[in-house]
Amino acid sequence: MLDFAAAVARRRIGPKQEMKIVLAIDPAQPLAAYRDALLAAGARDEEIVVVQPGDALPGSFDGLLVSGGADVDPSRYGETKVNDTVTPRPERDALDFALVERAAGLGAPVFGICRGLQVLNVALGGTLWQDLPSQRDRGVAHAFSTRDGHDPAHLAHVVRARRGAPAGLPLAAEISALDGEPVNSRHHQAVKDLAPGLVPLAAAPDDLPEAFARAEGPFLAAVQWHPENLVDRPAQKALFEAFLEAARRRAARSNPHASAGEHADGVTSGPRGHQHASGEPRGPSDARDTAGVPEPR
Repeated sequence: MLDFAAAVARRRIGPKQEMKIVLAIDPAQPLAAYRDALLAAGARDEEIVVVQPGDALPGSFDGLLVSGGADVDPSRYGETKVNDTVTPRPERDALDFALVERAAGLGAPVFGICRGLQVLNVALGGTLWQDLPSQRDRGVAHAFSTRDGHDPAHLAHVVRARRGAPAGLPLAAEISALDGEPVNSRHHQAVKDLAPGLVPLAAAPDDLPEAFARAEGPFLAAVQWHPENLVDRPAQKALFEAFLEAARRRAARSNPHASAGEHADGVTSGPRGHQHASGEPRGPSDARDTAGVPEPR
């Protein structure tokens, strides 16, 4: 009787909505930090699909988080390397730019963090400072490396929200709430020319862009710092919550009858809950394998 009653209740309420969030990352990056931030903001473990270089691209998804990582290849914005500090990873570039293109085709929300901000700017037609210390040193340090002993949550400088940003832009309200707040920072590349259609939302004390959003179209926004390391602060967690809210709206529109555990392209959950695009769980190297690869950014 109890099982029958529960089944009837489910029919009345409707199936539980399932969404799929793609997390673009590589083995040199701290997967757990990004995953845990999404979970803290309300995602379920089975809704997170981890995609790394070499994985097949998911056929469909409801949100894309482009994580930190190595430098973007300057050839993607018409330049050559200015010095040996520029260390691109072509396989990561290929993954990220392909996923951004797929997200555009799907109308899926996109959230970029650190390198992810730079990828989005370049993908939409912008350019980057390749190496801030040699090209744009204005007295504000931005590269507080974990390899130099800095904690990932080390607070480097404040961010200043842009006054008068158009209402309704993705993350505009959340960034406004962070005006004057300190953030962490571990990057040496940054936005030089902002891509057409992007609106700056915040800057560092040296006027370096720290956040932007797309003015029109599906949710697309990014920050230059690492909120995944600051998610214990409600104002930082709110960035992930806004992204997930946009993804759930997309999931509801595109697949209103999907139930938990069902996926349009056959992706299944691995033993640890989060998924991989191949459908196969990875081994211990999932967490970190940093030998011979750039430091986390």
